[in-house]
Amino acid sequence: MPHCDMHDREPLTSSKIVPVLLICLNVVGILLGYATSILLARNLSHEGFEQYIGAIATLGLLASLGEAGFGKYALKVVPVFVANKKSAMLSGYLRFALLGTLLLSLLLGGFAVLVETLFRTAIASRVILLAFVFLPSMSLVGVTVDLLLSFRLATTATLIARIFVPATTLGLIGWMTRVTEITPFDAVLCFSISSLVGMILALLACFLRAKPVARSERPAFQYANWISNSLSFMALAFLTSWLFRSTLVLCHYIPHAGGELAMLAPAFETGCLILLLSKSTDKYFQPDVAVVLDSNDWKHGLEMRRNRFQLLGVGVLIFLGVIALYGKRILNLYGDDFVYAYPSLCLVSVGSSVWTMFSLAPTFLLFANQRRPLITLLVIHAVMMTVLTVWLFSIQGALGAATAYAITTSSLALWNLTIANRYLKKRVRDHLTATM
Repeated sequence: MPHCDMHDREPLTSSKIVPVLLICLNVVGILLGYATSILLARNLSHEGFEQYIGAIATLGLLASLGEAGFGKYALKVVPVFVANKKSAMLSGYLRFALLGTLLLSLLLGGFAVLVETLFRTAIASRVILLAFVFLPSMSLVGVTVDLLLSFRLATTATLIARIFVPATTLGLIGWMTRVTEITPFDAVLCFSISSLVGMILALLACFLRAKPVARSERPAFQYANWISNSLSFMALAFLTSWLFRSTLVLCHYIPHAGGELAMLAPAFETGCLILLLSKSTDKYFQPDVAVVLDSNDWKHGLEMRRNRFQLLGVGVLIFLGVIALYGKRILNLYGDDFVYAYPSLCLVSVGSSVWTMFSLAPTFLLFANQRRPLITLLVIHAVMMTVLTVWLFSIQGALGAATAYAITTSSLALWNLTIANRYLKKRVRDHLTATM
């Protein structure tokens, strides 16, 4: 790795101001998303609400695969390209990531449409087929937001992804409920249009930021290296998405008693809110992790981890307290019968909180090229999640699915932490030995 003077780098994260700002923006996004779900739960039948939830959950899961890991890998390489002034490589990677995402998501969307057409009923297909049409825009908005984060434009990225898109969705759905009797198809259309507009804004912001940095008459490409590394990041992203999105997707396709998925969806939406705390801060810290590993600045790395734990610890305690005291009231906002899912809400909240505290460990392992143990753990727990969800949901309904989620996410988080700590201690020890 070429030497780069620290003055040429953008400053490493040392302040809590931006993470706190991102958390505040995410809170606003949470409120917007909540308002949308409550509005739909009160204006759709349980069956219609389940169709909407199933379509959006499936779309989100496939979009994580359609992103192909290009955005996640950008969080590692783009800060290094910028720091070392490799404008040709930076320019090449941006083209590679955006065009690659578009191509893969188009192929994936076409395949999903084919499978859905052959195996699903006409009523359900009409809703989810619409979602699949917008799969490329969903994948591209994810990649471009990650690119903005890799350029350290965390506030811009968060405003687009967490404020503009959900606000537009809520506005469109609110307007439709006033002018007509809204259907699941209409709701998915509103969500998809909002994502499409968000993608356009993210692409524009990314272009404006990259243009003065990536000045090169001839972009340089490393196709084999980028594809190889991106596949690892894609595996990580998809397997992680499977852990947090597959429950609703599996329950959507598994035969079940009427209303069980409708009851489960608000419990998951509420219990997984704490994940936004880790997402908003982790992506802000990820570029720093890449630079710390590149520079062996372990003092700063340990300080960053300590600050992160303090910040997240307070947030998790507040979140669990709110769930314990006001969980039933929150669920009651969706309708009186949704209070039935309170035990499921508590289980989902605990699993999400354990994951949140240690959510940066997988990225650390991946950035440190510890791919084999990480992917192995993810595969094992993805299979565990699938088996437990299918089994327990069939037996206990919403409560069983929540139990499977809590067990799997907690287990994976603790295993990731153990392996990351072991590797970190080894790197610090080797570094100290080499400098003595």
